Amino acid sequence: MKAKLSRLIKTKEPVEPSHVSSPDEVEQQKWIEQGGEILTFEGEWCVRLRTTYPLDEMYHDFAFGDARLMMHRTEHPFFTVDLEPEQVLFMDTETTGLRGSGTSIFLIGFARIQADQLEMIQYVLPHPAFETAFYYHFLQDIGDEVRFVTYNGKSFDWPQIKTRHTFVKSRVKALPSVGHVDLLHAARRLLKPRLESVSLKAVETYFGHGRTDDLPGFLAPMHYFQYVKERNPEILLPVLEHHHADCLSLVSLYTRLSQLVTTPETDFGEERAHWLHDLGEQESALKEFEQLSSPSKRAVMRQAMLLKRTGRMEQAIPLFESLQTIEGYVELAKYAEHKQKDVELAIDYTERAMELLEKKRTVLRQTIVREKDELEHRRARLERKRL
Repeated sequence: MKAKLSRLIKTKEPVEPSHVSSPDEVEQQKWIEQGGEILTFEGEWCVRLRTTYPLDEMYHDFAFGDARLMMHRTEHPFFTVDLEPEQVLFMDTETTGLRGSGTSIFLIGFARIQADQLEMIQYVLPHPAFETAFYYHFLQDIGDEVRFVTYNGKSFDWPQIKTRHTFVKSRVKALPSVGHVDLLHAARRLLKPRLESVSLKAVETYFGHGRTDDLPGFLAPMHYFQYVKERNPEILLPVLEHHHADCLSLVSLYTRLSQLVTTPETDFGEERAHWLHDLGEQESALKEFEQLSSPSKRAVMRQAMLLKRTGRMEQAIPLFESLQTIEGYVELAKYAEHKQKDVELAIDYTERAMELLEKKRTVLRQTIVREKDELEHRRARLERKRL
């Protein structure tokens, strides 16, 4: 019996303990199955998702490569970028809220136009405690100098990144040198008179590309918190799709808005003229104003004032007269008094302005009183000159 037991003990193979996957390993495998890449740093990890598109693929009426061409061609100061297209990132973020020190970014992504393709990259923060790995890999990938094309990114996305970077800056590289082309400002300039809202969704709809079955942005934080709780990437897929579409939309919108301000045939002439005026591009603004077939009074006034500033008052006079406004008559009175040395004409223009002031209605009574005082002072001074 002892010999039999001895043989059984000798022949029994040792049992290897089975490997039990950790929760992180299970979650990482799920991300890999979704096409994600697991990036690690100092015991933390994040996810990178990458998709590429050919430059001739169409999106919202434009090929991705059109944005690259526009970067090289545009002379409009707002849309000009001073770096190579590879350093221009069409960037967007998703956050856990819109304000407050507790707000954090859980998704950063950008589209980048390379020589032969458009590259779309998204970084996912799998756990709020893993921000170091999250920002380390994002900053490593974008380089030391970039230009962001965003939609409200100058006021929201980039300041949020800078705020969160302060918590990890001792362990990751410094923030790059950046510049911004914030398309929200362009949309306001060009579309505000036509739209009640200039949200990205509203602008897309205006141009005929309203989204269907898209996750509303305000639901993104709820999806993220549920994902963190259950550690299931599928919960985040609608957010990733929404964010992915936002970034690609920025590429198309950059092309479209650039085209609107550089193509004379479009019906945005007055908006282009006012924008160039505010940017200090006087000659370009004058050309735009001169081409308007039905300019508003504001446009005529600005055109006349530009002509005056550039020493072409003789061309400005008929414009000021056509306005038949207080401001126009005041400018004519100034010119008659100081340049033409015609006191009688200056008095005539001043009295026309005062007649209009009597008919003027405004909620701000102080404005009426101030304007009246100024005109009476001008007339009294002119009357003394006439004596």
